[in-house]
Amino acid sequence: MKKGEMMPRGGVSDMRSTRTKSKVPFTILIVEDNATDVELMLHALEAADLKPLGGDFEMEVRATAEGALQLLGERAVDLVLTDMVLPGMDGLDLVSRIQRIDPNLPVLVVTRMNAVPLAVDAMRRGAFDYVLKPVNAEDLGMRLHRAIRISEILRRHAVYAQQDRQEFESNSFVGSGVAFEQIMRSIREASQVRSTVLITGETGTGKGMIARAIHQQSPECDRPFQVIDCTTVPEGMMESELFGHVRGAFTGAIADKPGLIELANGGSVFLDEIGELPLLLQAKILRVLEESEVRPVGGTRVRRINMRFIAATNRNLEARVREGCFRKDLYYRLAVVSIRVPPLRERREDIPVIARHLLSRLARAMSKAQCHFDEEAVGVLVSYSWPGNGRELRNVVERMIMLATDGIIRARDVRSALPQSEAESLASVDPNLIILPYMEAKERALEEFTKSYLRVKLAQHSGVITKAAEGSGIPRQHFSLLMKRFLGSEGIENQ
Repeated sequence: MKKGEMMPRGGVSDMRSTRTKSKVPFTILIVEDNATDVELMLHALEAADLKPLGGDFEMEVRATAEGALQLLGERAVDLVLTDMVLPGMDGLDLVSRIQRIDPNLPVLVVTRMNAVPLAVDAMRRGAFDYVLKPVNAEDLGMRLHRAIRISEILRRHAVYAQQDRQEFESNSFVGSGVAFEQIMRSIREASQVRSTVLITGETGTGKGMIARAIHQQSPECDRPFQVIDCTTVPEGMMESELFGHVRGAFTGAIADKPGLIELANGGSVFLDEIGELPLLLQAKILRVLEESEVRPVGGTRVRRINMRFIAATNRNLEARVREGCFRKDLYYRLAVVSIRVPPLRERREDIPVIARHLLSRLARAMSKAQCHFDEEAVGVLVSYSWPGNGRELRNVVERMIMLATDGIIRARDVRSALPQSEAESLASVDPNLIILPYMEAKERALEEFTKSYLRVKLAQHSGVITKAAEGSGIPRQHFSLLMKRFLGSEGIENQ
């Protein structure tokens, strides 16, 4: 403790909770230079029966703002209660400093000064709430429960955002083909408007990364990006989680709580797997989209919001509409801007680029020697169907790096890492061909084979037509004609 700070009675060590602590306890920092007020605040906190993060929490006390900032530089804190009047830097300046350090850290200003201008100034600087002394245990408990809940949501969101950024930077969001360029073009266009965006594609195609890319390239990139996974929140809690609730709305609602949508105000909300949302909540989401307002559970007043909505699904929403499982009006409201993410099997020319990108990134992250694919290994990667798309490719590459014994990954290494061999994958017959007459089925199968063959050869030789033709054993001019005939505009762009 710095010179000039006053140690509250009992010392800091006595201020810690005697409950069994978890590995990462929820930490409350009290910034107060009056020992009597510290003791009263601790009693109020104990009476509030806080149970954040499974009940494991501890309290730190500092007598000055400078001491509090030193602690924040040394360890993580989840919530701060600070007096307004402190020796040295005052509470308002401390709030401003904390906002610059960590804007997600809730700060409650506790003071005897009952002045509206001060409260407004504190909120303007980023304070979460304004509490008057003497502290009332019930009132403080209500405010802290709300602050703790917000802190948990913001921390969880920060973790998800970091994971998304890491995936965006190190996963499979790379490519070189026509389909990839179209996706990048769609991202740029969608990011410059506030229209709703619907991203469709199979599991593992990178829909979440595309949603984040839209937000990151938008003018609101410094505003919140809130991820709502429609498959993980229990249906009975979904409405409260999305729209918030008011105190007393149901048993256990001891304080007002903003919903996840409201927390993203000014930024973007990503509704992942929107196709799984129950019909009742679909109607409520539709109203939010149309009216730009939310009504908390149990509340009588609506709250205005301004944000971009991005939705994603691996379902066929048009089919879900026909089945009566998804609202037609919501579907049309979501699909103002539509982005379809093709599976890897439809953009095989991207597979070598993605695989090499992953190989370089993951090998470095795993502190493994840099290695590379030989030509035959690339051919096996390109010919595999990748039902799990980019996510499966990442797992396979990671597995190969772990098992690599030298600097070369060969075809046999790829085959051993796949759930089924390349031959088994290619030998499977398309069920759509079985229903056709023999000659028509043969012609279509030959056409699909030629397309796949040309794409594989181009991918193996990084799009260089002369080398791809040489590797195919046919003249370059004939190879180019095949590209124009079977690949169309895709083939023309490779000329």
